[in-house]
Amino acid sequence: MGRPKQFIELLGMPALHYTLRAFEESPEIARIYAVGDRQRIEALAQVAGITKYAACAEPGEARSISTRKGLLLCAEDPQTIVLVHDGSRCLVTPDLIKRVVRAACGASEPDGVVPGVPVSDTIKVARNGTVSETLDRTNLLAVQTPQAFRLGLLRRLHDSPEELLRVATDDASLVERDGGRVEVVAGERTNIKLTSPEDLVFAEAMLAAREGVAREVWP
Repeated sequence: MGRPKQFIELLGMPALHYTLRAFEESPEIARIYAVGDRQRIEALAQVAGITKYAACAEPGEARSISTRKGLLLCAEDPQTIVLVHDGSRCLVTPDLIKRVVRAACGASEPDGVVPGVPVSDTIKVARNGTVSETLDRTNLLAVQTPQAFRLGLLRRLHDSPEELLRVATDDASLVERDGGRVEVVAGERTNIKLTSPEDLVFAEAMLAAREGVAREVWP
């Protein structure tokens, strides 16, 4: 949208404020590591009272490379569950975070956990402007974040060559390519990623409904 989406103001606060707050309010989360503009993120964390904020890494040229830089900040045990989340998904809720963490720590011991919602639209494959195939949407899901993995596994997969990382659209795809088993939990249709101006209208309406009124103003 021509500007950093995580700093677009919604109800007077940067979108990232609401993302950080959801993880701050989640008892399952011990520490929050960020990737992005460290000065702006640290200032926001301080104003918002994000006590779990730990550190920030510089972003990479691609999403997976940014994730790799963030993982390098983590000094936790390799068996620690780590969640990777898009900062611009500012409508994430503590309930969704809880579902993802509980599944990742479950008896089935998955290699990864992702939230997803059923695809409601008809999906067609088009080539050169012509429909070539209509997909059966019965088993299709729109996958969201946060996604959960063991820290050691995710670090190993992000040691892959950069050309492989650049084509990965999410971290779960790296696990899948490695032969790992990724489980799905129920996502939330409101857990959108800010990608267009229309999303800002929806996000502000949802935040206003949740909070009643805008009580905070970013200085």
